[in-house]
Amino acid sequence: MIVLLLESSVSLALSAFFVVLLRWLSAPLHLLDLPDHRKIHEGAVPLCGGIAIFLAFSGISLFTANTMDVGPGFWSATLLVVTLGVADDRFALPARFRFAAQALIAMALIAAEGLGRISFGDMLPVAGFGGQAVLLVISIAFVVGLINAWNMVDGIDGLAGGSAAATLVWILLLALHAGQDGLVFPVAALLSAVGGFLLFNLRSPWRARASVYLGDAGSTALGAIIAYLILRLSNGAQGLAFPSLLWLVILPVVDTLSLMVRRLLDHRSPMSADRRHLHHLLIDCGLTPATTSYLIVLISFLCGGIGYIGLLSGVSGAVMAAGLLFVAAAHSIFVLAVETSAHRRTHGAARPAVKLQT
Repeated sequence: MIVLLLESSVSLALSAFFVVLLRWLSAPLHLLDLPDHRKIHEGAVPLCGGIAIFLAFSGISLFTANTMDVGPGFWSATLLVVTLGVADDRFALPARFRFAAQALIAMALIAAEGLGRISFGDMLPVAGFGGQAVLLVISIAFVVGLINAWNMVDGIDGLAGGSAAATLVWILLLALHAGQDGLVFPVAALLSAVGGFLLFNLRSPWRARASVYLGDAGSTALGAIIAYLILRLSNGAQGLAFPSLLWLVILPVVDTLSLMVRRLLDHRSPMSADRRHLHHLLIDCGLTPATTSYLIVLISFLCGGIGYIGLLSGVSGAVMAAGLLFVAAAHSIFVLAVETSAHRRTHGAARPAVKLQT
């Protein structure tokens, strides 16, 4: 335990050090986020948080390689995701290219690490080649989906990093519960590295606004790593129930799926940008960005707690899956109510006044 705390502290310190160092390099490297009609912030903000997290996380792993049960496939895939994200931050890559590259990386990761055998218990008949193919497709879709979900949730200060930290806490506890000691050190190191970044990104009484952002490199890498960890915990016949593990990430997943459906209904690309995310809608309801971020992170943490308790209590996968539908329904009702109200206000303000004749 002392070694774990020491290494976690070093990871946090390394992350903070790399944030400070990379902030000075962001301008010459053109890794800056500039405000526009969607991004409302003051001045250019460095997009180096994700790189700092990855450097700290991978750096501390060099000293604890014998205790980390993650293979070269994991590190290669993570490096590719970070590299793709850095390129997107710098050059704004086409959405289709990013998606195709992410799918290839997901397939390579699953093949290299022997994943793709997620446990659904008795919910799905997966015997035989057909069933295994279904699980493989679900696994690939899960990795790609979570990569993009974390990228989409990264819209206000502290939200993506805070949501990742909330999820990693439960993953760490579940790794201990499942006896996967080889995951404990990497999860603790990553959680601490995220904490070092949040010192510069999370709004607080001591920080009015973020001085550094994750960037696509950070948000996509966090999504990929969390997806990998969940697949590891659920892998094989003795793995933890996948529907219960989905509770750890249900909020970003539901918000992303909701966004994509609404964009398709509007005859737009599901990867197009707008201000219809859950955090945007909460801000439109009058909450401050800081309050919105803390509220969503708290809800994500509570949802993760439900999944954790469900797994420890032996609640069936079917019951946990039904609960996920309740979360999706609650999200949909809220989104529909807020967007309907905004539509009425907009059209009411645009309607010309009618003068009554007397």
